[in-house]
Amino acid sequence: MKKIALCCLILSLIFLAGCVSTIQTGAIKPASLKIYTESYPPLNYAENGKVTGQATEVVQELIKRTGTDTDIQLATWDEGYKAVMEKPNVALFSVAMTPERKPLLQWVGPIAFLDANLYARKGSKMAIARLEDAKKLPKIVVVKDYYSEELLRKEGFTNLETVATEEIAIRKLLSGEVQLFPGSNLAMPVLLKQIGATMDDVESVLNLSTNMIYVTFSKGTSPELVARWQKALDEMKTDGTFRRIFAKWLPAEKAPEIIQMMTEEYPPVTFMKNGRVSGFVTDMVREISARQGIPDNIRLASWDEAYKLTLSNPNVVLFSAERTAKRENLFQWVGPVGKNSSILYARKGSGIRMNSLEDTRKVAAIGTTANWFNEQDLKDRGFTNLVSSPLPTDNVRKLMQGKVQLAVFTDITVADIVKNAGYTMADLEPVATLSNTYFYIALSLGTPPEVVEKWQSSLDSLKADGTFEKIYRSYIPNADINDLLNTKESARYYPGECSNVSTLPPKEKDLVEFVCKAKAFTLANMKNMGEQEGLAATFKEFDRQAGDPECKAGKCPFQRGELYMFAYENEMQNGKTVKINCRAHGAQPSMVGKDFFDTGFVMKAYPQYGIKQQQDAKFFQMVSDAAYRQNDYADGFVLFTWPNPIDENKIWLKKSYSTKITDTVWIGSGIYIEKVNR
Repeated sequence: MKKIALCCLILSLIFLAGCVSTIQTGAIKPASLKIYTESYPPLNYAENGKVTGQATEVVQELIKRTGTDTDIQLATWDEGYKAVMEKPNVALFSVAMTPERKPLLQWVGPIAFLDANLYARKGSKMAIARLEDAKKLPKIVVVKDYYSEELLRKEGFTNLETVATEEIAIRKLLSGEVQLFPGSNLAMPVLLKQIGATMDDVESVLNLSTNMIYVTFSKGTSPELVARWQKALDEMKTDGTFRRIFAKWLPAEKAPEIIQMMTEEYPPVTFMKNGRVSGFVTDMVREISARQGIPDNIRLASWDEAYKLTLSNPNVVLFSAERTAKRENLFQWVGPVGKNSSILYARKGSGIRMNSLEDTRKVAAIGTTANWFNEQDLKDRGFTNLVSSPLPTDNVRKLMQGKVQLAVFTDITVADIVKNAGYTMADLEPVATLSNTYFYIALSLGTPPEVVEKWQSSLDSLKADGTFEKIYRSYIPNADINDLLNTKESARYYPGECSNVSTLPPKEKDLVEFVCKAKAFTLANMKNMGEQEGLAATFKEFDRQAGDPECKAGKCPFQRGELYMFAYENEMQNGKTVKINCRAHGAQPSMVGKDFFDTGFVMKAYPQYGIKQQQDAKFFQMVSDAAYRQNDYADGFVLFTWPNPIDENKIWLKKSYSTKITDTVWIGSGIYIEKVNR
C-alpha cells in the first residue's frame, strides 16, 4: 500500500489511483450496503483487529446517523474499486475526486485534503518556488522502486539519492544529509512518529498537487441514501463533530468544511503574511464568510491546483479570478471585487515604442506567466513570440537580462513582483496596455445557486456599509474604485475603458478616446432626453456630420481624418442575435436601416498579424462581439484587412474599436494601421 500511495503523491497523481472501468446500472434501493477501504494510515488502517483512522471514524459516525445497515471491510485498492464500479450498493473511501472519476460514481464529502509536497528539515530556510529550483539542490532522497523516484527522474532530476525504506529517507532528511523528501500531508505524520519525530521537525517547501478526499458510492446505490449521507456529513460539520474527529487524527491540518475556500499567492490581492493568508480580496472573503457563519478555512495553493479543484469539486470558492469569455460558463460569479490592467513593460531605456499593439508581434520575445489570463489572451490573439515562465518573477529577470524584450504584468501586482525579483519599478517602463478587466470571486458549478446569491448579497452589503472601500484602501490607498462601488451607475462602461488609456499605443489611444467621446455624448443625450429620444438624437448627429463640409475639414467632434462613428442595433431572439441593423454611419449614411448580420467577405491569411484565412468573415458579427466583449474580443478591438480608399484601395491592416451603449445598441470606429506585405 505505501508504495502505491506514495507514487500517487507526486506530479498531481491522484490518491488511491487504480484502473478505471465503466458499467451502467440503474439505481435501486439497497437492502444493505457494503463499504470498503484500503489501509492507508492515518485515514484508514487495522489496529488490534479493528478498522480505525480519521476517515474510518467519520464513516462510522455517518453509518450511525443515517441508520445504514453495514460495516467496514479492509480490501486492496483493486478489489474495492472494482466492486464500487461494477456492483450496486457499494461504497468505497477514501477516494480523490477527479474529472475522469466524477461522472462514474456518487460522492459524499469532502472528508480530507491530500497534499503532495516536497519536505525539508525545519529551519533549513529552503527557497523553493518550482521544481526547477529543486533540481539545483545537492540531494533529494527517494525510496527505491517508489513511483516518485521514476517520475522525478523523468522530470530530469539527477540529484536523487535512492534508499531502501521510508524510515531511512526520513532519518537522512532530519540529519541534514539530504535537502528534500517527497511526501504527503497525511503520510508524513505517521512516518515521523515511527522514528520519534513530529511535524514540527519538518516543513513543506513546495506543493506539488492538492486533492479532496471523499466517500464514493456505486451508481447502483440509491441516490436518496447518498443524499442522506451528505446531509449527515454537513450536520457533523455544523455541530462540530467532524472537526473534533479530524483534530484528533490530523491536529496540524485544516478540516474541510461545507464550503472550501482556495486562493493563490498574488499580492496585494492574496498572499501569505506571517503564516496567515492576507490581501484585500482575502479580507473581503473572510468578512463575507464571517457574516454568514462560515468557518475560515482559506487555503493557499498554486493557481493551477486551486483552479483545478474548483473545476472538479462542488462547494469551492476560488478567489480572485478574471471573468473572461472562456471562463464564463465554467464557474458561478460573485463580484466584482477589483479591477486591473494588463500592461506590457519594457526595460527602462530600451527605446522600445509601440505605435500599435500589432507592433508587439515584431519583437523577438514577450515574457508571460504560465496559465495567467493575459497569457491566454495573447495566445488567443495569435501571438507566436511568447516565452512562458512558471513564475512572474522569472519574467522580470528575463526582461532585465535581455532574454525577452517585453513582459506582461497587471498594474496592481507588478510592483510586488518586481520587488520580489530584486529590482524596482524604476528599472521598467510601460509601453502598451493589453486590457482592462474586473476580477471576481468564482464559485464551482456544483455550488447551490442560493449559496451564490448569499455571497453576492453579502458582498453588496460590504459595499453599501463602507467595509469594501475600507478594506480596498487599506492596501491601495489611492485606488479609483467608484465603478466598483457604484456598479449599477457604471454598468455601461467597462473597467478603465475611458479613464485608463494613457498606456495604449498612440493610434489605439486616439481611436479609443474618439469613441469614448461619442459614448459620453450618447449617454448624456439618453440621460437628458430619455433612452430612445437620446439615441435618435445621437444617430442623427453622426449622420449629419457625414455630409457636413465643416466636419470633413476636421471641425466636428465625430469626424476627424479617417475617424468617423458608426452605430448598430442588434435584434435578439431567444437570447441570440439574429439581425445587426445599421442605425448611423459617418462615412456611408446609405447603410442606415439595413441588416448586416450575414454580410461577410473573404479575408486572406496574414500570419504575421495573427489573421487567419476566412472565406466568409462575418465582420459585423465580430465587431458586435467586441462591443460586448464576447468570443475572445475581450478588449473591444477587432483586427482585420480592408481596402484603403486613400491608397488606391490597396489592402491595409485595419483595427476597429466598439463598445456597448445598451444591451442591444453599440457604437464604434476604426483606423488603418499599415499596408500589408502583399
